[in-house]
Amino acid sequence: MTGFRQRVRSVPLGLLILYTAFIGLVTLTPRQLDTSPGSPIARLLSFFASHEATAWLTYERVEMLANVGLFVPFGFLLALQLGERRWWIGWVAGAVFTSLIEGAQLTLLSPTRFGTVSDLVTNTLGAGLGSALALLVMLLSPQRIEREPAEFVVR
Repeated sequence: MTGFRQRVRSVPLGLLILYTAFIGLVTLTPRQLDTSPGSPIARLLSFFASHEATAWLTYERVEMLANVGLFVPFGFLLALQLGERRWWIGWVAGAVFTSLIEGAQLTLLSPTRFGTVSDLVTNTLGAGLGSALALLVMLLSPQRIEREPAEFVVR
């Protein structure tokens, strides 16, 4: 494999490693995000509640959307790394990764973190959406053919 597709597949590996570490940092540290009344999250939720168009964005819904959004890049980068034939592994790996995270939150971090089935579902959904988006990008990307150097000399 050469050319455009080779470059597209080689880029996500480094980003995937960094992003996986980021997810671990966000989800496996004992401390959760501050949601006290004066926190940025509380102010954002208050802003949403004060406008009719965004009043439906409650804490639970924002948390669910954030969980989906957190795993979209993971599924996307992994599927790009694996290619068109194995894109679905990004979805499965997202489910396995989030299962490990939720299990660690239930057992190792239980005093400060809470592993839930809804987090498992939303994280897996995010990884699946990211993987499907990567498949779409790979299918729609033009296949560029690298020209081999000529074997003869023009005189």
